Amino acid sequence: MHSAMPSERLDALLRQRALVSQHLAWLDTEIAAANSDGAPPPLATPSPPVRVPAPAPAFAAHEDPTAFPPSAPPEVIAQANARADEIIAEHSTSDRFDPVSTKRGCILLAIAVSLLGVTGILGAYLFWYR
Repeated sequence: MHSAMPSERLDALLRQRALVSQHLAWLDTEIAAANSDGAPPPLATPSPPVRVPAPAPAFAAHEDPTAFPPSAPPEVIAQANARADEIIAEHSTSDRFDPVSTKRGCILLAIAVSLLGVTGILGAYLFWYR
């Protein structure tokens, strides 16, 4: 089983390298499109061909199940990031922790426990000692 581990790690590293290469190529095209004179992007170097291994089974232990496939267009990723920001904003309300109501609840709980204790002691005294 230990001999398969380096191969899986190598495959994962090669996949990550391929993703980075694709991202750099996309950045180069975006820079070229944004450049008004049409000159090649600065520091643009052709990347060597990358051997991309066959895709691993879905949700393998060494992969991130939330990662996009390398063929996902930037628009899909941008839409997914926008939706993720909406979900985070929806669930990150700051009114969940209210110190005033927390303090009030603790005081009421302390009073209730004290009254219960006093009632228990008074009941025990009146029941057993009278």
